[in-house]
Amino acid sequence: MNNNKDQRDHPINPSRFWVIGAGHFGQIAVERIIRHIAHATIIVVDKNPATIDGDGIAIREDGIEWLNAMLDQDSPVDMIVPAIPVHVAAEWLKLNLKHSYDITPVIIPDSWLSRMPHALRGTTGQAFVSHADFLCPDNCPEPEKICTHTGKPRPPDMFRLLEKLEVNDAMPIVIRSHQLLPGVGGIYPTDLRSALDTVRNNCQKTLMIATACRCHGVVDFMRLEMKGGKAG
Repeated sequence: MNNNKDQRDHPINPSRFWVIGAGHFGQIAVERIIRHIAHATIIVVDKNPATIDGDGIAIREDGIEWLNAMLDQDSPVDMIVPAIPVHVAAEWLKLNLKHSYDITPVIIPDSWLSRMPHALRGTTGQAFVSHADFLCPDNCPEPEKICTHTGKPRPPDMFRLLEKLEVNDAMPIVIRSHQLLPGVGGIYPTDLRSALDTVRNNCQKTLMIATACRCHGVVDFMRLEMKGGKAG
């Protein structure tokens, strides 16, 4: 999925952030945003949020359910920072679709995994992919051409690889995680909403929902059927 209109809608200097998760990576995101982005406003959502200093507002709710309830085209947010150990985009899409569709995870073929770098299966229908076979530093600035850790030329961007990789009848819907600060990535709200529109228009297909940056990605394969047994 590559929508030029959505790219034009990306804020050039984002300053309003929703951080989904108040654990280790959520705290890193908050600290670095406050340190480097003047006048940033931050909402952190977690079932058990830690105390957030500075301009952060902590909300004690399930992150995915809160995101589902709050996100629309007029929401006061420029970038969403996923910081919980689930595939935020895929789970948000499922919540939006579950009342109209039966959603079934699809087992990922071995042939697909073998074509992706360092692919690991997760739960049924899910996989993790990465260009790295090492632990990346948590302050990597994601340079475009050279890997921070190895000093070698960077492989092709993961989000581009996933967009181009065909498997059976699966339709790839790839949401790019953009580098906000070293070690902090986020997704644009317009990209999530565009993904939802694409899913609704192609729900008769097996879907490959992915979120990926230049180096890493998480992927969910699923199939939707209209409630009541009618194909969607």
